[in-house]
Amino acid sequence: MPSYDQRGKDKLWSVRFREKLRDGTTQNKRLSGYKTKKEAQRAYVEYMAEQGSAPDETPDDRLRFDDLLADYLAHQRTRIKPSSVYSIESKINQHIAPYFAGRIVDEITPRDILGWQQSLESYSYKYKTGLRTQLSSIYKFGERYHDVKNIMNRVEGFRNLEPKKEMQFWTPDEFHTFLAAVDDPLWALYFRLLYVTGCRKGESLALTWNDIDFDACKISITKSITRKTKDAAYAVTTPKNRSSVRDVAIPQSLAADLAAWHDGLDKRDDSLFVFGGEDPFTDRTIDRRLSDWCAHSGVKKIRLHDFRHSCASLLIASGVSIVAVSRHLGHTNIEQTLNTYSHMMPSDADRMSAAFAGF
Repeated sequence: MPSYDQRGKDKLWSVRFREKLRDGTTQNKRLSGYKTKKEAQRAYVEYMAEQGSAPDETPDDRLRFDDLLADYLAHQRTRIKPSSVYSIESKINQHIAPYFAGRIVDEITPRDILGWQQSLESYSYKYKTGLRTQLSSIYKFGERYHDVKNIMNRVEGFRNLEPKKEMQFWTPDEFHTFLAAVDDPLWALYFRLLYVTGCRKGESLALTWNDIDFDACKISITKSITRKTKDAAYAVTTPKNRSSVRDVAIPQSLAADLAAWHDGLDKRDDSLFVFGGEDPFTDRTIDRRLSDWCAHSGVKKIRLHDFRHSCASLLIASGVSIVAVSRHLGHTNIEQTLNTYSHMMPSDADRMSAAFAGF
């Protein structure tokens, strides 16, 4: 019987089998380079037919979900960052692949999709909606490249029954109260940089000393740290999107304090991480330090990502245009900024009334 497997960087399918020669002996044979298992099956049958031999199996031309999934992931590996592939594969292997394993795609019904969705009820609305979006992406791929009938649009999505969560952020007074409790100067610099730049955690951890222009009082964000990797504790990758590559202004006082810290280092290697040295701060250490200093200062506990919200809140309250805020945060477009922070913007009712006075 032939055996099938995937090999190489591109995860192409191969088929191995024993071929009977004219002298009665047999030899191992391998055919490779096929995008799907079905293609490998057909190649095996065609090869055996050319040799005048009957194959040891009749291929099942019906597409199995496992093969569709393998083809989909191979395609995604050529299009998105390794960290994104890692995240996608983790969710698929945990929540999607086991449920539909071994199934013929054409035999999966809308009722099966509904049953899968019901199996996710214990998860948050955001998380399970993301999983449904992932399954829809798989079906759209199948529809485009395998003539699969996309049944996802026949199944209702999840309803958000969760109470709306208020966005957490610190006012300047709360931040200064917190900062007064931080007794480590490097960590104080880290939290100050987060608050005034609003940069993402991965962006902040990827900063090296050569990313800081002390004289011009700015930092260059060109890379990010990701923990979504199989081979190491972290990897340096590109930022979230093209708009995330940007220069961000920092206060002169912060630039001066960063320069003083840099000048006092025993090892002056500008390729080292600003916050960590040879390796960046770990997520666990960041969470522990933040939690401890929140408790010591008495301010409400927020997540590290909420420093980003705090920065946006301060800028909007100071009258900075939403366009400038969007650029400062590295959003893809202004709509993203408006969708996230429009509730923080002051009401223009009085201004509109004044504008129409006398009409």
